[in-house]
Amino acid sequence: MPLSSLPSLFLDDPAETARTGLRFLHFIGLAAGLGSATLLDLLLLRFFLRGEVSGERVAIFEFASGVVDAGLKLLWLTGFGFLLLYALTDPVKLENPKVHAKLLVVCILTLNGLFIHAVILPHLRRQAGRALFEGMGHVQRTLFAASGAVSAVSWYLPVALGAFPQLNFTLPAAQILTGYLLLVAAMTALTAAAAGLLSRRLAVQAGQAAEQGDAELRSVSRKSH
Repeated sequence: MPLSSLPSLFLDDPAETARTGLRFLHFIGLAAGLGSATLLDLLLLRFFLRGEVSGERVAIFEFASGVVDAGLKLLWLTGFGFLLLYALTDPVKLENPKVHAKLLVVCILTLNGLFIHAVILPHLRRQAGRALFEGMGHVQRTLFAASGAVSAVSWYLPVALGAFPQLNFTLPAAQILTGYLLLVAAMTALTAAAAGLLSRRLAVQAGQAAEQGDAELRSVSRKSH
């Protein structure tokens, strides 16, 4: 095919060209947001395993959070583009319950992003060099666990919904959102339980270290006398 005919492939059907461009940018936003959000979750798991937050990992966490934000903004931009395109070319698609559910999930994801920047990132900076949950109560740990669960489920669910066209106009939005909330609740419970076990283990280790230190001091004191 001669190169001179290449522009006609895009100009003959402007609506399809716009749809393809929006889909391409949408995939980039999903890839950036989903990949970075997964990295953040893995970093938090690494914090759980090590029991200590390092300044270097906090910097990585902040950088990945910025990439997630960029991906989320691109999702909003392309999402509004799709809604406008549907309104102009195929209004029936605006009635798809799957679209309504995805919009609400992305709204929740956006609110969770604000919570991460307002609460979680400042906490990580303060905890550099200390255990992740040191000084935190059960309610605070549960909130952090819920935020991680919302992030994980809210990024993977839109990908799953987009990957299965069989769900178009089949499941009501309420059923999709019910399943979403159940997944978030289950992940929150598991993460909060793991965080509680970790906190108790670290407390026991700290107590044992303190007792060992006291014993050594008493031993040194007896020898000096």
